[in-house]
Amino acid sequence: GLSARDRSMITVAVNQALYATYELRLHMERALDNGITQDEIAEIIAHTLWYSGFPTGVNAARVAAEVFAERGLPASPPNTSDRQAPTNPELEFPGAYNQTPYLRDLLNQVLYAETWTREELSPRDRSMITVAVGIALYASSEVRYHVGRALDNGVTQEEIGEVITHVAFYSGFPTAVNAARVIAGVFESKGLPMGDGRFPAAPYLDELITGLVFEETWGREQQLSARDRSLATIAVTLSNYQTDQLRVHLNRGLDNGLTTEEISELIAQVTLYAGFPYGVNASRTFAEVLQERGMPLPDQD
Repeated sequence: GLSARDRSMITVAVNQALYATYELRLHMERALDNGITQDEIAEIIAHTLWYSGFPTGVNAARVAAEVFAERGLPASPPNTSDRQAPTNPELEFPGAYNQTPYLRDLLNQVLYAETWTREELSPRDRSMITVAVGIALYASSEVRYHVGRALDNGVTQEEIGEVITHVAFYSGFPTAVNAARVIAGVFESKGLPMGDGRFPAAPYLDELITGLVFEETWGREQQLSARDRSLATIAVTLSNYQTDQLRVHLNRGLDNGLTTEEISELIAQVTLYAGFPYGVNASRTFAEVLQERGMPLPDQD
């Protein structure tokens, strides 16, 4: 399992990455109660922004300032070290991004040679944060790389599986399903033992999805029909560009009585709010689903 401290640490990072301001405030307070220091919160914010973007860091810094003030804590964390740019560092990815040299410099000299080596958080903690944020953002390639790094930094298989399950409650089950698939591939490539379940990298996830998601929540048809739940689920997976889960729920939507015309209209509606790249991806995925089922494309009227 994971300690309360570890759960608070990754929850703060994930809510920062998702720009979930209310939840971020709540979990910063909880983190302080669970033994995370001001300096560690400041370092979580600085580390996470490299993976979720500077706007998320700016928002999290503002929230932290409010939480610190409400608790009568110093405005500036008392033991945070000054920035020390490394001299002639060993480069993590010397051949990366030749087409964008400045990005390569940021990656090697600032992120890995500087941020990852700061003592406010251990390499284990940084790995756990990075894996959690990668899961939440559906960043498969980042998850794949950083799970390997996490294992090297002392995070156990069991802890990684628990991170997957914990993050699911904040970023959604599709992100956890994707991460479980990606991480199982990493474990397999390293010859690590796994069970035979649907999600061998995160065994508890299977229990949650089968029991909590499908049997319990999807089973509440008096409150919301299976058809309407499919409508909502397709809309959410579409707007998050979660292609694998979108494909699953397009099929489920058709099984639950949605017509091809209704799904086509849903895609058009959500595209206006999520953006055309999301709509284009959904349209392509839907066409593949219809082809696999031997069904005609929707009428063009």
